[in-house]
Amino acid sequence: MIKVKNLRKYFPIKGGFLNKKLGDVKAVENINFEIPEGEILGLVGESGSGKTTLGRSIIRLIEPSEGEILYNNKNIMNFNNKEMRALRKEFQIIFQDPFASLDPRKKIFDIIAQGLKIHTSMNREEVNKKVISTIKEVGLQEEHLGRYPHEFSGGQRQRIGIARALVLNPKFIIADEPVSALDVTIQAQILNLILELKEKYSLTILFISHDLSVINQIADKVMVMYLGHIVEMASTKNLFSNPRHPYTKSLIETAPQIFRKNKNKVLLKGDIPSPINPPSGCVFRTRCPNPTHDCKEGNIKMGLIEVSPDHWVDQCCVNCS
Repeated sequence: MIKVKNLRKYFPIKGGFLNKKLGDVKAVENINFEIPEGEILGLVGESGSGKTTLGRSIIRLIEPSEGEILYNNKNIMNFNNKEMRALRKEFQIIFQDPFASLDPRKKIFDIIAQGLKIHTSMNREEVNKKVISTIKEVGLQEEHLGRYPHEFSGGQRQRIGIARALVLNPKFIIADEPVSALDVTIQAQILNLILELKEKYSLTILFISHDLSVINQIADKVMVMYLGHIVEMASTKNLFSNPRHPYTKSLIETAPQIFRKNKNKVLLKGDIPSPINPPSGCVFRTRCPNPTHDCKEGNIKMGLIEVSPDHWVDQCCVNCS
């Protein structure tokens, strides 16, 4: 359903008296992947790795700098404003902050119904029926529609965000860390809800998170992102049972685990570099536990190679772990 080819997103840095361009923030660099219809692709990485920028670039909430985005074999990068507006009802997003993403001045009914009023020709009665059925699908009641966002808990607000995304019967949803701001028990409820809706409506989802336990529970396939690059991609089972990239290994080993202690954890040193001036060659080399001479000299380029069936790893780091 979704196929991304050589996607890049640079943000220009301007300054000086004439506001000239001084450089670029290289947020997303040469991304290639695809999401089959009805699957959940998990996207994981540290804060600052470019996950949210990638997600928003795919649906052109942020305009990519280069690349192709194929939706049902049509390159939406070539769509004009009218064509993108018609496509919007098939693309939806669940935002990370369930409070900031809801207009505090509007009642819940108006928040959920807004998309229907923009993208459909439904009359008032049809809109009412659709909003009521959708709010019940996410576990809330009809009487909630007359309230404002501040009257709800975090979990309830996130359910409202899911209802807003679901009401237009979309085909593709980007879930941008939808449970990171919630308590653990509420997280489980929201994740189960997303899985139920995915099965019921055959949704295709890009699920962004920094929590590996969440990704392990919900995703069919996982991409690991570091400083704008995809460094490993595999099925969830293969990635967690046999991680090949040292960054992936560190993320898995340092994730909180109850009743299990690993004394030989691979701890990464330092912080993620700035995307304004990323390391030459392999961008992971400054934190790699076992960098080679080529990595240090910058003589190798980033790029995924298939190390086993449907298991892809950055070519520079295959032998560094």
